Amino acid sequence: MTTLEALEGEIQQLWKPPPRLELSTWADAHFVLPAGDANAGRWTTLPYQRGILDAMSDPAIERVTLMKSARVGYTKAVCAAIGYYIAHDPCPIMVVQPTLDDARRHSKEDIAPMLRDVPLLEGLIAPTRTRDSDNTILEKLFRGGSLSLIGANSPRGFRRTSRRVVIFDEVDGYPQSAGTEGDPIELGIRRTEYYWNRKILAGSTPTIAGHSVIERLFEAGDQRHYYVPCPSCGAFQVLRFPNLKWPEGEPERAYLVCTEHGCVIEHAAKRAMIEAGEWRAEHPEHFTEHSRHASFHIWAGYSYSPNATWGQLALEFVKATRGGTLTLRTFVNTVLGETWQDRGEAPDWDRLMRRREAYAFGTVPHGALFLTAGVDVQKDRLVYEVVGWGRGKASWSIDYGLLPGDTADLDTGPWAQLDALLARHFPHAGGVQLPIRMLAVDSGYNTQQVYAWARKYPMSRVIAVKGQAMGGALIGPPTAVDVSDRGRKLRRSYKAWPVVGAIAKSELYGWLRLEMPTDAEAPIPAGFCHFPQYGEDYFQQLTAEQLIPTRTAKGFIRLEWTLIEGRQNHALDARVYARAAAAVVGIDRFTASDWASLEAAVGQAPPKATTPAAPTAPAPTSPPGPPPRPPGWLGPRRRWLR
Repeated sequence: MTTLEALEGEIQQLWKPPPRLELSTWADAHFVLPAGDANAGRWTTLPYQRGILDAMSDPAIERVTLMKSARVGYTKAVCAAIGYYIAHDPCPIMVVQPTLDDARRHSKEDIAPMLRDVPLLEGLIAPTRTRDSDNTILEKLFRGGSLSLIGANSPRGFRRTSRRVVIFDEVDGYPQSAGTEGDPIELGIRRTEYYWNRKILAGSTPTIAGHSVIERLFEAGDQRHYYVPCPSCGAFQVLRFPNLKWPEGEPERAYLVCTEHGCVIEHAAKRAMIEAGEWRAEHPEHFTEHSRHASFHIWAGYSYSPNATWGQLALEFVKATRGGTLTLRTFVNTVLGETWQDRGEAPDWDRLMRRREAYAFGTVPHGALFLTAGVDVQKDRLVYEVVGWGRGKASWSIDYGLLPGDTADLDTGPWAQLDALLARHFPHAGGVQLPIRMLAVDSGYNTQQVYAWARKYPMSRVIAVKGQAMGGALIGPPTAVDVSDRGRKLRRSYKAWPVVGAIAKSELYGWLRLEMPTDAEAPIPAGFCHFPQYGEDYFQQLTAEQLIPTRTAKGFIRLEWTLIEGRQNHALDARVYARAAAAVVGIDRFTASDWASLEAAVGQAPPKATTPAAPTAPAPTSPPGPPPRPPGWLGPRRRWLR
């Protein structure tokens, strides 16, 4: 081989792109956690980390965003990505920390130990010398590339640089502007414009909704969540903190509730679930030829850390609820990896408690004409409320309570107590005894047990309901739940009724904001809610959710019902199900004659007709029309829309 041929071969080798190697594979083979780390030694990519790491090295993906909690290994993943590009695919790299001090700390505490302890990186970067401009704390050169570490608060770091890989770390800690030169993220992205194969990585713990940079970046991507299979039914689902439940007063025994069939999942099954999991994009349409943006969300519920068991996270939540707003915000941001909502729409529970009335528990006052009940199912108890309904959809809470017991056990659990509740008759002020006309029981948890219990009764008396997020009506048509051996739904199977909780809660909160008239002669507003002398826990639970405006990826604002931190919502759910039962009875279709029939059945006189003012001229005669509408028949003013 001639010298010219050898030189030509070397040049071709230099221009030849590196062989395709996924970052997770490289990390498992070469990356090492430094001495002093809790898991010092050979790196092993965790199942939920694999998709994130591989996206960082995938040439088909230009941007990677991670909205995350603490305890998911993000900092080490970023170090692995830096090591990968230095050793396998050398190029100019820039890491942007919130401040210059953060950049120096990252260099000393993370980058330097990696360069020292990862054998493959040994010798690629010379030891740091303060007088050696080739390798300082903030600037490191290696064959084929360089590593720059800058602060988002320093505009100088973004000047006169061109970088193929830019890594934005803890972006919610960035200032709005790098000096006077503008958004540091836009400044950093501008440094990559000359590279066709550029890579833009961003990660952070989120802060406040509407102000969080990482939330905005996450929503701009395809929004991937990690789905895991239920060990009992196999249904794939995302782990979410609201699905963690625990026995009263024992958060350390927290378990997960399957979102599909209500199966109980103990913490011991977590690793097996996560190992069988996969990333799925919620908005794959956001990933286009012109926006190759993969965005991920992960939180501490997936972590393998011994300090991130479900029981430990539940304990942290309970502790945070006792510490006030600031500790709750910290929990939401750093444990759930979610933004903190600063505003809410819940009625004042204390005001509702102050206007309690004197009627006794378990008795039905004048005005209430028929009864329904709603039942919320938990692992170790049933929460129920019996509600009386009257004209204008006015309501009276008749009875509320807990039926303790293992709801998975149909024989010795609380189901016999629920039978007894359904068999009760409640004394009415008119002298009659009223039964529960319709009971609606939640089938979202211990689903098969709920169906088995409900099947004992006709659907004219008991219905199983299941909440759903979207829909045009409070309650929809029932759907079959039994399937054949071929997986097809049976026509004559038992049916569950879908309930759109958002509609029921908006209606209820509008009613709860109504005030009792100060004039004794004035009619009580339609939809007004009456309560006996319940304790404060009931009213806190009844108002435990708030309507939060949330910006979608396309920039629209949507309202979502969110549990207020530190509260439980079982009373609210039971009331929603009692309202759904009233809808099935037909309260939304009742005419004046229907109400009159109910009043006659309890021995109650119909409401007095309002005397019209005397006309100034004789009124023309006309054929008889429909009976007069009761006051407030149009329903309450929709104050909650304001």
